[in-house]
Amino acid sequence: MTRAAHVTHGNTAARLEKIRKLVTALQAGEMMREDIASLLKVGPSGVRGYINDLRGAGVMGIARYVDGTAYALGRAVYCILMDAEQAAAYLAGLAALPVARAGGGRSGLEVAARDPSRHFHILRDDEPYSVRVSRKPTARDPLVAALFGAGPAAMGARA
Repeated sequence: MTRAAHVTHGNTAARLEKIRKLVTALQAGEMMREDIASLLKVGPSGVRGYINDLRGAGVMGIARYVDGTAYALGRAVYCILMDAEQAAAYLAGLAALPVARAGGGRSGLEVAARDPSRHFHILRDDEPYSVRVSRKPTARDPLVAALFGAGPAAMGARA
């Protein structure tokens, strides 16, 4: 899955702190995805991002699989691939990275959320859909309006 084009992937201070916390926890022992999620307080897609970043950097890898069947490998258990000195050097290198600003400005969702007549349904954490803010007021289907009358939004607009 690729990252949406409008999302900037900067190393914010909070992200770097979570990476430090994860590397330190991995030095203590092996961890599963669920353990990483509870440690970092992020959802499944957030865990996936941290794991991909650290595996790409060669910091962590898969130690083994648990709960496997004849048809599936099971759930991965992750471990650190570095010794203590290399991990300390990696963490020191993180401190030298420039920290990006969190939030580049007001998104359309934040601006639209201030309007009390707007309602948003945010999907599950793992769904790869972005929220698109519609500028039109909600309206009933013409057949439904013919059978049941205009909706409350249309009645308020006429008054």
